[in-house]
Amino acid sequence: MGRPGRALLILTAAVALSCHRSEGDVSLSKRSGRVLRLHERVPDRSEAQVVAAIAGRVERGSAEYGRLVRCSDADIVFKDEEGTGADRMMTPKLRARLARLARLVQREWPDLRLRVTEAWDERGEHADKSLHYEGRAADITTSDADPDKLGRLAGLACEAGLEWVLYEDVTHVHVSVQR
Repeated sequence: MGRPGRALLILTAAVALSCHRSEGDVSLSKRSGRVLRLHERVPDRSEAQVVAAIAGRVERGSAEYGRLVRCSDADIVFKDEEGTGADRMMTPKLRARLARLARLVQREWPDLRLRVTEAWDERGEHADKSLHYEGRAADITTSDADPDKLGRLAGLACEAGLEWVLYEDVTHVHVSVQR
């Protein structure tokens, strides 16, 4: 195979394994069956570099709070440990990506659902600069809370278009989106 043919083959392979872009998203891998390793992040840059740092905390009743949406998707289980419904509040973009992820989870594990353990945080339970305060981040597991599924769940989050994915620890995957 000559140089032009080899270059075309390499380019085709790169496109097939590369990331997708939609609505101006930051690229994330879409390789079938992708499994992230513990502490791996995609892309491999800081969250602030990829999706932008927090502009400020969203307070209940504020104009910014009015821009958040309630996620009532039946394919997503919410932990709601606060009992206020705060974990259902998020940006429209995050809601759309989580809904897409919920469908991928059900395709991967038909008897399970996506579980959100934390989304918008109004109680100050995260680090000062956390995107949870803007409703742009979520901590996720599967409904059975099986830690052995988290690496694959993180891979599915990449496929679903979440713009920054971190297999944070053995209890959850952290995901976030741009404004």
